[in-house]
Amino acid sequence: MSEVTYYIKIFIAISVLVNPIEGIPLFLTKTGNLSRDQKISIAKKTSVAVFIILTVSLYLGRYLLELFGIGIPAFTLAGGIIIFLISLDMILGKSKSGDKEIPDDPGQNPADIAVVPLALPLLAGPGAISGMILYGSKSNGLEGDIFLTIIALLVSMFVLISLITASRMEKTLNQTGINVLTKVSGLLIAAIAVQLVFSGLQQMIPSLNNP
Repeated sequence: MSEVTYYIKIFIAISVLVNPIEGIPLFLTKTGNLSRDQKISIAKKTSVAVFIILTVSLYLGRYLLELFGIGIPAFTLAGGIIIFLISLDMILGKSKSGDKEIPDDPGQNPADIAVVPLALPLLAGPGAISGMILYGSKSNGLEGDIFLTIIALLVSMFVLISLITASRMEKTLNQTGINVLTKVSGLLIAAIAVQLVFSGLQQMIPSLNNP
């Protein structure tokens, strides 16, 4: 696998883990009474928060693994299991953006939703954080870190564009279209998760490499 292909694969993986399309219904519900300028402001804050969460996970994650003595194979296996469980929720229709899971707070300033719950845990949730820590731990030095930072930036821009165009996308896709895209993303995430689990097992049990 070429280096370019490798980083494209990572970009796709983190993008489907963040999955900003699924956050559109919640964003529209929480910002329904706001002006377009206010919605754009919240979208910008959310994308910045997502970028910060992903980059912090990238740069601090590896040190946390070292601090707690967690090996890469073990984290790869655990991360794969977590991501697989997330993919099952997406495939089975248990949306992470459902309003039932995020109760309304009458006293909450609508602008406050940019970080919680939009950026965290809705978009940059456990799956995306685990993915960034995992890929960061496998980085080949400064060059790899730079590419991963660029990927985090591109994903956050994807979030920004998705939220700014949320109303138009909902009209185009409607809820059924969003659900279909979410299930397809779930299948992709499941495939990534299975690969991570198998990779972790191969590293922990070398004999699996010799059928």
